[in-house]
Amino acid sequence: MFYPTPKQMKTIEENSEKNGVSCRQLMENAGSALTMLIYKIGEETSLSSGVVIVCGSGNNGGDGFAAARMLAEEGVPVTAVLVSGEPATELAAAEYFELDSGVEVLYLDDNIEKVFRRFSEAAVIVDAVFGTGFHGSLPPRVKACFSYAQRCAAIKIAADVPSGGNCLDGTVTDGILKCDYTVTFGCPKIGMLIPPLDEYCGEVIVGDIGLPDKCCQGMEYLPRLFDEKMAAEIIPARKRDSYKGDFGRLLNISGSRCMSGAAALSTAAALRSGAGLVTLASTETVISRIASGIAEAMYLPLIEDKYGAIADKNAAALINGCKNKTAVSIGCGLSVTDGTKALTKAVIKNAECPVILDADGINCIADNIDIIRDTKNKLIITPHAGELARLTGASAEDRLTLAVNIAREYGAVVVAKGVPTFVAGGGRVYVIPAGNPGLSRGGSGDVLTGIIAAFCAQGIEPVEAAAAGVFVHGAAADIAAKELSQTGMLPTDVISKLPFVFKKLNR
Repeated sequence: MFYPTPKQMKTIEENSEKNGVSCRQLMENAGSALTMLIYKIGEETSLSSGVVIVCGSGNNGGDGFAAARMLAEEGVPVTAVLVSGEPATELAAAEYFELDSGVEVLYLDDNIEKVFRRFSEAAVIVDAVFGTGFHGSLPPRVKACFSYAQRCAAIKIAADVPSGGNCLDGTVTDGILKCDYTVTFGCPKIGMLIPPLDEYCGEVIVGDIGLPDKCCQGMEYLPRLFDEKMAAEIIPARKRDSYKGDFGRLLNISGSRCMSGAAALSTAAALRSGAGLVTLASTETVISRIASGIAEAMYLPLIEDKYGAIADKNAAALINGCKNKTAVSIGCGLSVTDGTKALTKAVIKNAECPVILDADGINCIADNIDIIRDTKNKLIITPHAGELARLTGASAEDRLTLAVNIAREYGAVVVAKGVPTFVAGGGRVYVIPAGNPGLSRGGSGDVLTGIIAAFCAQGIEPVEAAAAGVFVHGAAADIAAKELSQTGMLPTDVISKLPFVFKKLNR
């Protein structure tokens, strides 16, 4: 399933016109989809007390007019409330002028008391004021209208999206109507998966408006939901005659005196995720602390500097350690020093396999992101919102756009962590809503890095390895939360649940 941005949705609708389905027909189909949900509600709640459709002056209002006409034709009492005057677009005007005497039309400014009385009586109130292109603030009269409607007993439905919701970044403006249902037309929009907008949509129902299949073909970075079926197809099955070398050789460069746990978590997660051979490159202090607890790993002891981090004099050893590896991860608990900055840049420039850059690895290149242009293979970066902001110097509210921009400009794969997580690279965007707030603690990102690195080491193409890693990580976290609670679960618990995810995937 695709989750387009508002701009992409506009392109899809334009492509529909080119492929034989006019925008007017799309509007009619949208009205029909809205009407069908109202009929379904009517099976449980009588519609005899009426349906009130609050219509704006744009095409979202046109969708509402189409639904009003169709309901009236079936004898349902319908009131269309015009909150912004008469229609301002050709399509909306065409639907408005097809309304007959069966639809009561009220202008909000002239009939506010009557409108509020209709709200109080109605079985269903529909928000068809602003569509997916909304920006700015709700006008005072619309806020007042929604405020009264919110307090009424009627079931609230949004046409396409609750007015005041940003369908790109999921933000909402003051006064938005909290709906019980949203009928979104053609495709669900990406912002509907992002808090807080997701909380205002209620149950989201995708209304089929007859978009031809060709409308989405060839569109780059069109967000697509990554699901269990895709994960099962991507993660390699094990043949009976396979051996450890078939599943890759990972070098994990991580840890420092004060963050040895990050090295342990990322290494253990990589081992639990199927990597054939995992070598932890870290300081002797870190290795001495964790080696007895992770018997399956190999270790590359390195000299530490006065801060307890890996010293820059280890550059030659690390570059040599990257040879013959199928993936390298760097950054978990690394610390940010002049030495680790130099080492991170050296690894990025010299490793001939995919490199996964996380946490302090990202912080080490934040002052010179251009270094990631110098890779010999694919680079995966896994920033959370704050790290995205530091990398780009922009506000991190719109994580999707930032991730796509970095992927386009630098050729990297970007894992923009959050709710949901976006994975962008190679013209693709995957959306992964798996996971829960129990992951909101230190160490969760280290586990994710280990999983992604293990998948890369096994030869999975980087953008798919990243998406599958996020999915598996989230699925394991959901199992941990169900058994242990979101408050009580730990990153180590997520690692312990990884085998159950792979078992479900038959891997």
